[in-house]
Amino acid sequence: MISDEEKKKVEEEAAVNAAFRELLDIYLASQHRKKVELITKAFNFALQAHKGVRRHSGEPYIMHPLAVARIVCKEIGLGSTSICAALLHDVVEDTDYTVEDIRNLFGNKIAEIVGGLTKISGGVFGAHASEQAENFKKLLLTMSEDIRVILIKIADRLHNMRTLEYMQVNKQYKIAGETLYIYAPIAYRLGLSRIKTELENLSFKYEHPEEYAAIEEKLAITQAEREKLFANFTAPIKAKLDEMGVKYTLTGRIKSPYSIWRKMQTKHLSFA
Repeated sequence: MISDEEKKKVEEEAAVNAAFRELLDIYLASQHRKKVELITKAFNFALQAHKGVRRHSGEPYIMHPLAVARIVCKEIGLGSTSICAALLHDVVEDTDYTVEDIRNLFGNKIAEIVGGLTKISGGVFGAHASEQAENFKKLLLTMSEDIRVILIKIADRLHNMRTLEYMQVNKQYKIAGETLYIYAPIAYRLGLSRIKTELENLSFKYEHPEEYAAIEEKLAITQAEREKLFANFTAPIKAKLDEMGVKYTLTGRIKSPYSIWRKMQTKHLSFA
């Protein structure tokens, strides 16, 4: 009879393998050169390096590098070098392995990116980060010779924000503030507008939970009204485009909760 502990171990291994398989599927569907062997090697190395370590959520730590690699590939559009660096991004900081070990196994470029990520984590965001946030923003944009260091760092922060519920409240507040002031503006400057918006909303959710919930509720209540307005407004446009035989897609964009709240604050406006 299999014990609960053994059953849990089997289930976790299956979840990890499924997450890696999904990452590979996303990568193989991209236009990048197919270096599956290198990515698999990086995954296996990270899996071994983080063995036995868990996140605050209780899941195996390797699920975090896998999630960051997925964001890097699917949401930012980077290739195998960045995927490998994302899988390995916490190895030097959190284990006994060095940048030289990474260099010997994966080459100079991946080692340089992992080294750059380690510097940002260890040397830049210390205890007094909030006091020097403006300087850190400038430093992030200038310190790296390879922009992929910053892009992977943004992916890392995005996943941490998506799983922030498992942190203590005081940590949530600090991380959310840092994200809003440093990471969201950098994401915007690098053209990652969707990620910038998500970082802002997640930061808003943890810094001002009541205001966030209130706006979310109002958006849900007014959804039908907005859809009706959009349909009425676009009807003559659709008719004309159909008449011309044009292929098109019509989309509407809803202002994000953070953007709505900020406008309400700065311009002293009501939600409506």
